[in-house]
Amino acid sequence: MKKQRSLIALAAALLAGSAAAPAGRHIRLAEDDKPTPGLVRFLSQAITLADGATQSWVTVTRAGDFSDPRYGNFSITLSMLQQMVRNFDARVVGQDIFLDVAHRHSDGAAAKVLKLAVEGSKLRALVEWTPFGIQAVKDRGFAYLSAEYHEAFEDPETKKQHGCTLLAAGLTTRPVIKRLDPIQLSADDADHDAPARTAISPSLLRELQEQHVNYLDQLKAKYKALGLSDDVATKLLAEAKKQFDAAASDQVKSLALVDTWAAAGQSVLDQLKALGQGNPAQPTPQNVTITLATPQTDVAAAVQKALADRDTAAADAQTKLQGRLTLLSDTLKADLKELAEPEIKALADAVAPLITVASTDDQVKALAGLQVRQVQQLSAQAKLQGLGYVEIAGSARIAVDSSNSIKSLQETVDKRLGYTGMSEAVRFEKTGGKLLAANKEFAEKALAAFDREHGHKLDAEHKMLAGGVGSVADVKVPVVAERTVLREALYQLTSLNLVNVGTAPFANVITVPFSYRDVTAAGVSALRRYEGQGIRRAGVIQTQEEARPLPQKLAYLVSSELKLLMSASPIDWDPVAENVRNIVRIVAEDTEALNYNELVFSADEAVLADLNDVLTAQVNGNNTVFVTTKFPVVRPRTMYDIQGNQVGATVNPLTVTLNGVARAPYVLPADGSALANGLYYVMDWNLGELRFVDQTGAVVAPTNGWVLSVVGKASTNRSLFDTDAVNGETVRQRYDRLLTAIGSRKVVVENDRFYTANVAIMSGALDNALTQAESFTASGARTATGLGPDGSVGITKGVPTFNPRAPGLVMGDTRIMVGERGNTRFRMVKPFSMTEQQQVRNAQGLFTDQQEAFGTQWVVSHTPTPLKNSLTSIIVYSAGARVARVA
Repeated sequence: MKKQRSLIALAAALLAGSAAAPAGRHIRLAEDDKPTPGLVRFLSQAITLADGATQSWVTVTRAGDFSDPRYGNFSITLSMLQQMVRNFDARVVGQDIFLDVAHRHSDGAAAKVLKLAVEGSKLRALVEWTPFGIQAVKDRGFAYLSAEYHEAFEDPETKKQHGCTLLAAGLTTRPVIKRLDPIQLSADDADHDAPARTAISPSLLRELQEQHVNYLDQLKAKYKALGLSDDVATKLLAEAKKQFDAAASDQVKSLALVDTWAAAGQSVLDQLKALGQGNPAQPTPQNVTITLATPQTDVAAAVQKALADRDTAAADAQTKLQGRLTLLSDTLKADLKELAEPEIKALADAVAPLITVASTDDQVKALAGLQVRQVQQLSAQAKLQGLGYVEIAGSARIAVDSSNSIKSLQETVDKRLGYTGMSEAVRFEKTGGKLLAANKEFAEKALAAFDREHGHKLDAEHKMLAGGVGSVADVKVPVVAERTVLREALYQLTSLNLVNVGTAPFANVITVPFSYRDVTAAGVSALRRYEGQGIRRAGVIQTQEEARPLPQKLAYLVSSELKLLMSASPIDWDPVAENVRNIVRIVAEDTEALNYNELVFSADEAVLADLNDVLTAQVNGNNTVFVTTKFPVVRPRTMYDIQGNQVGATVNPLTVTLNGVARAPYVLPADGSALANGLYYVMDWNLGELRFVDQTGAVVAPTNGWVLSVVGKASTNRSLFDTDAVNGETVRQRYDRLLTAIGSRKVVVENDRFYTANVAIMSGALDNALTQAESFTASGARTATGLGPDGSVGITKGVPTFNPRAPGLVMGDTRIMVGERGNTRFRMVKPFSMTEQQQVRNAQGLFTDQQEAFGTQWVVSHTPTPLKNSLTSIIVYSAGARVARVA
């Protein structure tokens, strides 16, 4: 019975959680050659390092109950992990926390801990690896991580108690306790915050699969280690299996049974030795009686008691949590007496997930106070709405709906500007004579943002002008005309059908959320998972990037004649209409070029090659055009803040050096001033053709023998199509070959990159040339008689085809884009609006009897980095013509 009681006690200890470690112990969670009394170590992390990475999130330790033969049982609780995080953030140790090798800090740091966080039941750390640490892992076999902490850390100077504190962590080769998170120092672990980490590395998958425990195999291994014969072990395992089957999937019971039956095996071995049958190779005689200590009833009772204790603790925690939730509800009721019970419950339910057993009464009351203040603000806003206003960022605005004054005002202005009754073929000429659905949807979002800012002014204009006549005294363009500029400009943009559109609050930096597929993660073959096997997550990464708004600003003059027309009589809308039409056209063209050029530049940046050319041989004193060895050339990308200051370094810089002088690109100053005297370069990004011009823009032939070098990046995300005839082919055969090239890039996008090729973009000239292809002749007339519902002009190799039209397009007649639409993000962050007009003075400071004003708009056009390869290019050129030459 003594043996039986010891077995029961062991099982109960494993189930109920052993006693906490003595207060104030200094604990290292690993094992070394000379263990120090009072120190405990166990495995916390299996580490593999990828080339080039220097930071990674690692698991330092986890909550749980543990046992070590040197100092018995100890526990790590969630509260202890949280204390470690708080003490790390407060720097209570008074120094940085480092990882060393084998807990020998004098050898140097393997890594520095940058941040601690609790994830579930695990303590996680972001670390910066040193070359010493990387070498220890890769070359010396230190593949595991252990932690060193103090349960009751005391400041040696102030004697202040801080509780559980992480002191260090170390790389080790001898783990004791396994089955904690393996990680890799690689890109798929760099995105630490859930839910962005959705990909599982292969090493983690293997570790998860190995965690499936076969308790009988564990027990069999223990018997083999004890030296029991196969005959005896088989009999013991047969009896043990009955209890394992009864425990089913209860891990707590199963672990207790492993130790119980291991002790029973030791008891059997002791009896066999006493009988002289200790040799495992010698079968046990059938007449030998073995007393097997398998107290099923008592063990079951111990297990049930341990489970009951566990349930009691859980019930106590639930009671405490319910008390916190009741305090939250009572506080809300006391402060919001005007609300009904269901409304109070809804408020409490909204923040209940933020309350835990560890929450204090003060924290619960503070959380309730936040809810109370929010309700009071919403109540005040509701009262304003009843008066026709809505509270936006602290100031009252006119509410906008389908029946308010803004809609009525816009209808009136549309009549006077001539939009009402205008044929769609004229009004929407740039989009093929019809208003495209994507344009209409986005215009409504942008107008809603405009109305929130200018609603009170629009309401005043409605009251003044809704009667059909009106006059103004200061010659300012009505706000409703600005609203019309915004609407009509957005109606004209075909690029809105190719990008992801939306609005965003104005800020110096705009956050662009997006998701993309990690093709290295779970694919079709990874879906085959059977019972007990780890299930891989879908390789969909959710993340975000930062983008900066781009300004669009336009100024114009208004003459005194216009003032007379508008002030001396009922408003003559013709001058205003002319201004509106001009502004619409210019703003729309700039926005169109911005989006289309972003598609080109971002696709070029997807796959890069070094460009390092010395083109001196092309400089003969006559040539004005010089060609690079690789093309297209990647355009440098520079970011600016709203003040126009460059932010960060230029991405993919291009250095053009002529006669030992680095030449700047030819870009006219924004303020309209002249460039300094000198030579500047002009690059055809599509063809890699370089020219030099002086400050006036006149082409210059560099002096014979001047050294010319070009250093930068070229794009390989393209194919090259030579328009020169091959083997006497006809024109129709040549463009049939171009159709094949388009089909080949479609295959790259769809089969290699897992996108859907649903857009082809080319100039009208290239599109027209393609109609000469023999394939179109054989199948009859090409389908391109008008725009489709998505704004496309026809179909090329099964792909809707767009012809962009705007000044300043980089594509020109030498590039075709093929790929998936909707991956570039276009955001309206400040809708177009005009300033008040100002009196104009000449250079002598004299008035000119003119007034001027300007309008501004801020937008974002940004392609997230992982999505840049959703488009690819075909460069259409003549190899015979692309040579150094005189322009």
